[in-house]
Amino acid sequence: MTTTNDLGLYVHVPFCRGKCSYCDFLSFACQNDQLLKEYARALAVEMRTRRQDVEGYSVDSVFIGGGTPSLMPIESFQLLMREVRDNFHVEEGAEITVEVNPASLTREKLEMYRECGINRLSIGVQSFDNRTLRILGRLHDKNEAFNMIQTARKAGFDNINIDLIFGVPTQTLKNWIDTVRQGIFLQPEHISLYSLQLEKGTDLYRRVYDEESLNAVPEIVDREMYHDAVTLLKGAGYHHYEISNAALPGYESRHNTKYWSYQEYLGLGLGASSFFRGQRFKNHEKMSRYIKAIKENKPPVDEDSIEKYTEREEMGIYVFTGLRKAEGVNLKEFRDRFGVDLFTVYDPAILRRHKGMINLYDDQLYLTEAGMDVSNRIMAEFV
Repeated sequence: MTTTNDLGLYVHVPFCRGKCSYCDFLSFACQNDQLLKEYARALAVEMRTRRQDVEGYSVDSVFIGGGTPSLMPIESFQLLMREVRDNFHVEEGAEITVEVNPASLTREKLEMYRECGINRLSIGVQSFDNRTLRILGRLHDKNEAFNMIQTARKAGFDNINIDLIFGVPTQTLKNWIDTVRQGIFLQPEHISLYSLQLEKGTDLYRRVYDEESLNAVPEIVDREMYHDAVTLLKGAGYHHYEISNAALPGYESRHNTKYWSYQEYLGLGLGASSFFRGQRFKNHEKMSRYIKAIKENKPPVDEDSIEKYTEREEMGIYVFTGLRKAEGVNLKEFRDRFGVDLFTVYDPAILRRHKGMINLYDDQLYLTEAGMDVSNRIMAEFV
């Protein structure tokens, strides 16, 4: 297979042992191994239907997310990885990540992941405080998270991300800083910091806004949590390379960087999103429609989701996503891609209106640390 372009591959596994109280992602509670096996077989068929579409592409990153992919039985996961390699040109040295949760991860699965070529783990720790974990509806405690990270090291993983959440009802600044310090102590190569968003339809939203049995964390405290965590991470040698992500040098997420760098990715599985061959689209979100397409041996794309934006809209997406990165947007690269100067399209007064929040230096347009606090407001100037 002759390859000319790099492609990111995302594989969605929408099943969890239980639904977390804050989660509004496309996922479902499932404790049925047979259903997981059937879904893995459906994914295998979808990959085969995509084989011809990716001719000329070389996959340099694979991200298996969810949901909880570590719920998947060993033989089903092995099938999934065989099909990835059989149907896509996966580069030697590609970054291959699987999302896992401490409650469903075992030493046996870790060893199997290594044998299948997984070289990066993303562990949903969320907190090292047991009360916070209970509020979030997580099924593990802090000791299980701590022990699983150590077990992953013993299994040979040398590229580990941990997800941490702040701004959780009942969480104090001290609780949060203790969690960040414990995370740093474990020395993962990558740490993601997410401010909790209370989404309608979730159990946590109901408890805060309907029952009023919990109080939302004030915005000023949320921002203090964020900045204190970033300061600690920088002091420990982590590079704060994107609004919500920090990594030791050389361990920035290659796959996620694609989303912020206007690079192509193909989503597989229920509801998975893609930016591929100039189009943005999603797979069916209803399992019945997804399976129907699989049985018909065709890509399970929701035709109503297909978007082809105008060039001006694509410029906005390019800048909006690029500003999430600490390095921001390179004006020469913008000009090379779109054939115009950025500030002939957008008002240069944006720099004055947001002085101290957004900078332009040596052809790089980027948000300052203060600007990251109001990033959506600034980014909206470019949409």
